[in-house]
Amino acid sequence: MTGFLAELGRKLAERWFTLLVLPGLAYLLVAAAAFRLGHRDWHDGRELWDGFTALTEAGDPGRQDALAMRAVLLVLAAVPVSAALGVLAQALAGPVERALCGPWPRPFAGLSTRRTRLRADAWTAEDTAYREHRDPERAARRNALSLIPPEHPTRLGDRLRAPAVRLRQEYGIDLATVWPRLWLLLPTPTRDTLTEARGRLDTAFTLGGWAVLYLALAARWWPAVLIALLVAAVARRRATVAAEVYAELVEATVDLHLDRLHTRLAEPRPSPQQGRALTERLRRGL
Repeated sequence: MTGFLAELGRKLAERWFTLLVLPGLAYLLVAAAAFRLGHRDWHDGRELWDGFTALTEAGDPGRQDALAMRAVLLVLAAVPVSAALGVLAQALAGPVERALCGPWPRPFAGLSTRRTRLRADAWTAEDTAYREHRDPERAARRNALSLIPPEHPTRLGDRLRAPAVRLRQEYGIDLATVWPRLWLLLPTPTRDTLTEARGRLDTAFTLGGWAVLYLALAARWWPAVLIALLVAAVARRRATVAAEVYAELVEATVDLHLDRLHTRLAEPRPSPQQGRALTERLRRGL
């Protein structure tokens, strides 16, 4: 048991360091460059190097001890600050998910509605053409827009919504109601696969949170905009791929395990009278 807990602690520490500290350290380095250079000297490598050497320059033994102590203090301060920045990026994952999926809040609600309507009109045109001609190419173009009639301003939002719509059409179920009960019946490997897939999607949204933080540095150093755009593009791509996998796994899970839930909840169910009697018996400790 001790070995298991030690291994679990090691994995949690590795995950904490990888997801929070390392990205935070990278951000701190960029932030240091931003505040050292500013807009005017944004490309001055010499100035950046001078700032670095100022922390490591040699001198008399007393000076060297002071520099060593400064380096230790910087490292000790950088780790918790990096972790705090990682937590902030994770907190921004929620707004990033809303931005990538929609519907968008005020003051962008009107834009969200118009974009959803445009996507819905394009989808309807492709769907109508497919039904008239039964052309597989038309079906592919329709599905490239969305697997369901668009309800969100982005394809990513509709892809995550699609399992609920398609499973309601297929089985007549409300996924939000059925899923918690179905989850409890799933075998451990299936749960682990779903958890891992959802984790990759959440990580992509967190990466979008880092893009927001890098964008904030642009107020001091304009090249941070380029870094933010690059990180945002990677985050969007990863979110698109992860959402596709996760949504497909959710549908497959319901297809394969819904019958188990139906069997477990089949009639006859305990009556309210039986339920009250059982509750009373448990309260008495009998």
